[in-house]
Amino acid sequence: MEIWEIAVVGVAVLVGSIVKSVTGMGLPIIALPIISAFVGPETGIAVLAIPAVVQNIGIVVRHREARRRTHGLASFCLAGSVGVVLGTLTIGAVPEDVTLGALALIIAVWLAQRVRNPGLEVEPARVGALSPVAGFVAGAFQGGSGVSGPVVAAWHLAIRIDREAFVFSIATAFGLIGVVQTVTLAQQGLLEGRLTVSALLAVVVLATVPLGGWLRARLSGPTFERMVITLVSVSCAGLVIEIINHRLS
Repeated sequence: MEIWEIAVVGVAVLVGSIVKSVTGMGLPIIALPIISAFVGPETGIAVLAIPAVVQNIGIVVRHREARRRTHGLASFCLAGSVGVVLGTLTIGAVPEDVTLGALALIIAVWLAQRVRNPGLEVEPARVGALSPVAGFVAGAFQGGSGVSGPVVAAWHLAIRIDREAFVFSIATAFGLIGVVQTVTLAQQGLLEGRLTVSALLAVVVLATVPLGGWLRARLSGPTFERMVITLVSVSCAGLVIEIINHRLS
């Protein structure tokens, strides 16, 4: 990578990592399209893989006391792991446009329900039963399309846990997914020649974790939710654009 490319990547990752440190999501949503526009999607995915895992680990460690306030996280992640495997098996068998379209539709319906009923939530008595279902759906979409963030965020907003528990939960889920993705990229040789840049970016994203906690503490509950919903909306719009691009190509 050229110096100017590294500079662009660095700025994109810095902005995305600050947003993620505040809300628990946002690094790939913000940084990946910008990086991909300059150096291609393959390079973007590869150089972000390790920094994303490092940041998720940093967030989990920093907010580890919130693990006692999570709801159904273990079953969500376990079912998600199964979903990733089965979703991966659909690659090639199910057209990518169909998978992305289904995900966009699910998120659009959820967003519409949030607009109609801002207080929408899953009843506490049903969280235990529905958590593995949500985890499986998130994992299946991750395996089939590489995208699960909107589902993960939507579910954890719906169960109405506090902000720190929300951030801890989705960082845990994203971290597990990220480890699997990084191992896969390494096996395919896609990290070769990119480890130095990834290591430098990992230092940048890890440094934003305390800043994110400081900024989050200064946000009101409704403002925090609006930030998350905005990121989910951007993800949904990105899916629609990707589907259109596939159709036109």
